[in-house]
Formats: sequence, structure tokens, C-alpha cells
Amino acid sequence: MARPLAGGSESHSQGGDTVSVRLEVRALSEKEFGSVEKDWARLLHTSTADPLFMSWPWLYSWWETWGSRLGLELVLLGVYLPDGKQLVGIAPLYRHRFRIAIGMKVTRLHFLGNAWRVSPTVRTEYVGLIVEPQREREVADAVARYLCATEWDELMIPDSQQINGGTFGKALAEHCNAIPLLRSESQGIRVDTTGSFRTWAESLGANTRLKAFNRRAVFEKELSGHWQPVEEDQVSQSRFMDSLNDFHQRRWGKPCFDRQALEFHLKLLGRLGSNQRPELSGLVADGKVVSVLYDIRAGERIYNLQSGYDESLHRKLSLGTLHLGYAIERAFHHPSVCCYDLLAGSGKKTFYKSHFHGQQVDFPTLDFVRSPILRAAYHCRPWLPGNLVSRINRVFRL
Repeated sequence: MARPLAGGSESHSQGGDTVSVRLEVRALSEKEFGSVEKDWARLLHTSTADPLFMSWPWLYSWWETWGSRLGLELVLLGVYLPDGKQLVGIAPLYRHRFRIAIGMKVTRLHFLGNAWRVSPTVRTEYVGLIVEPQREREVADAVARYLCATEWDELMIPDSQQINGGTFGKALAEHCNAIPLLRSESQGIRVDTTGSFRTWAESLGANTRLKAFNRRAVFEKELSGHWQPVEEDQVSQSRFMDSLNDFHQRRWGKPCFDRQALEFHLKLLGRLGSNQRPELSGLVADGKVVSVLYDIRAGERIYNLQSGYDESLHRKLSLGTLHLGYAIERAFHHPSVCCYDLLAGSGKKTFYKSHFHGQQVDFPTLDFVRSPILRAAYHCRPWLPGNLVSRINRVFRL
């Protein structure tokens, strides 16, 4: 059963008077998680939350793949108006309990989509609450008050879409006396595709422009190369993933996706909603696939999730950059796409994404610490010798 708890209020004017509306926070069961897709999609469409990573297909597929395997406890909170029917906010969380070396039990709340210091899964970025924009503060307060009455020592927001956790971070600090700590930070690049493609291409460095565009002549004329889309049926998508894994195996010595990650991505592709679409593509030379690019379009953005290619095909070609060139140009010419998102992470040798002259996006991983013992452990580290800090990190799994 869902467990209701009133928390937070919303004020609005009605005939010159201020009316207070009490929001209801409800813990949703796994069964309800599986059936809330339509309401989730409606709320996501009206919110400023990320249309891919905070979508039901992404997070439900993640939970279905790793929730039980990792022994996680679902803490999926729905925030409703008093009628109990209209969903105005979602806090997609789970609880992970573990025991550290000194015997102390620690309970961490995490956002669905990442298992920070738990186990490798896939990476979920732009993490945060899903909220109707005009109710952001009220929903954040309601969720924070609800969480204050539950058991947890830390709450992790990995790859947050907002510095300091935004409104939700402020609510956690205010209502739960949770101190925010920056645990790590990554950078990504997002290319604005609303302007002129030619102007953007001419702004690139000579070497990037050569690899991404000018070497097409070599690829298309000497190797009879061309770009081609991947069909959206299950068999074609499965073969695409096999090719992606094969290219990574040859380049890195291991596949791109292990068995569980592969299971997740195939489920995801089969569940994408009306505002989402797979954008899988390949480069073909002399009749053979030599590069694959795993993109998904969600809302007005195309996300570049992964790529794989044959490094040894031709000494003048950088197939990864060439393939991105095709994809970014197509994004510029797509009437409903506003940007091509290269997401977080660097390349094998350099931060190659910065060469595409996009906007840098920071992805802070935030830890809201509630436990006095863990606070003490965190705060003493800057003044301790390195070897002792490493020992504290191991003991407390920091």
C-alpha cells in the first residue's frame, strides 16, 4: 500500500484571498511504479526535469535491472494535490543499507539511475526532482519534510542538474539539517543547434573541422562510405548493441555494456515514449559497418550515449569524430532539436568534446549528510595526513 503523509503547502490567490493547499506525499509501491507511466510522462512534459534521464522508461528500466540484484529498497515519492489524483511532483529515490568496518550501520538515500559507491550500473545525468515549475518550492519542502520522518544518514544526488542541489538542496538543509558536501564534479559539452550550421562549423578549430567534416571526401569517395540509420525493431537494435560491444572489445579490451547494462538498454529502447526516439546510426564503408553511434532524442535534445568504431580503417580518418560530425549536422537541420548533448566524460586521451565549441555543463555529485558521526568523519579529513584520509575513506566507504 502507498503510505500517505501530508507535508508542505501551496498558496494561491482566489478572489483576492490567499488559499493554502496542503500537498500530499505518498510512497509508491513497485507495482504502482510500473503503472504510473502516463502520469509521469505528463508531469515530465510540463517540468524542467531532464526528458531522458528523469523519464519513466529510463528510471523504471534501471530499477527493474538493478533494484533487486543490488538489494535496494524503493523510496519512490509521489506528490499530489489534496484530491489525491493530480500528480505535481516526483522524488525518484531508493534506500541502500550497509555496515562499515567499525560495525556501524549506514543508510544512504540515492536517486534512481545511479548506484554511487554501491555497484557499477549505467550513468544517469541531470538528476533531480520532477516538478511542475510553479510548485517547485512547495514540492521540495513537502518531500524534505517527508524524508525528515524517515531513516537515513546521507542523501546522494549524483550528476546533479543544479549547483548545491537547487531548491531541493535548500529544503534538505533547512528541514533535515543535512549539510551539503561536493563529492566530485564532471564536465560535459552541449552544442546549441538552433543557429546556423555553417557558422558553427566555421568556428571550429582547423583540426576538428578536418576530422569531423573535411575528411568526408576520403570516406565517401575512396571507401564508398555513407551514413545510415538503424531500423527501430528489436532485432536490429540488438545487432547494433553487439556491434557496439565488439568495437569496444577490440579497442578497450572489454565490452561497452556488460550483460546487465545490455539488458537495461534494450528494455529502454523498447519503452521510449512518444516524446522520445532512438537515433541509432552506423557508418558503412565498402558494405561493412565500421562505426556505430548510440543517440536518443528526447524532447528538444539529442543525447550522445555511446560510440564505437574501427580505429584501423584508414590512417587519415578519425571515425569517431567523423561520425559525430554527421550526427551534429543532422541535429542542426532537425526543426525540433535545440541541442546535441555530448554529456559528461572525457575521451581516451583528451577532453575531445570541448573541441566542438559547445557550452560546458558542470555535473556536481552532492552528498547531503545528516549523521553527526559521518559529518565528523568528513570534516576532519582536510586536516589529516593522506594515508589516514585513505583509511577513513575505506572505513566509512566515503
